[in-house]
Amino acid sequence: MWVLLSSRLRTWLMLAVAVPVLRSILGRAAASAGRRNPGSKAARGLRSLETGLSRLDRRKRRRSRRSPARDGAW
Repeated sequence: MWVLLSSRLRTWLMLAVAVPVLRSILGRAAASAGRRNPGSKAARGLRSLETGLSRLDRRKRRRSRRSPARDGAW
């Protein structure tokens, strides 16, 4: 069924659903690892992955809020 969806729809689904869910899971795992040993490589790595997904999510939201100029150009 995944193959039947257009590439734009698949991309939108990944950004709208999978990224926030993954960011939430990584945030919880980073918090848990940080409580045990804040300076560990695992805690730092999980936190950096979560930060990267947050940036991707924010960039996606910023692009979706842009409106085209009156002449149709971005």
